[in-house]
Amino acid sequence: MCKIYKEVLRLVSEETEISPILIQSKSRLDDAVNARQMVAYFCSRAEMSPRNIADKLGISRQAVCQKIATIGDKRMLKSFEFNFKRIENEFAKIFPEQK
Repeated sequence: MCKIYKEVLRLVSEETEISPILIQSKSRLDDAVNARQMVAYFCSRAEMSPRNIADKLGISRQAVCQKIATIGDKRMLKSFEFNFKRIENEFAKIFPEQK
């Protein structure tokens, strides 16, 4: 699980140009919040449990479930969708067996 998390965190950090430290922080900056949401979403796609994701991000399991469930709302934002698509393409290369 740790390997999946590290790879997803690296991918999101590279594509969004937000440091892993900021992504994992409690920062409320929109870019950091969005990056955290993408990490939660893509970790779940790689079959990490919400509990494991929560432990890695330092947030509650409920917060992780909310981030995963509301990703569609964020995708309506043009800048979010641009980064999301790039990450999704790279994710498919790294984790080809995941949907």
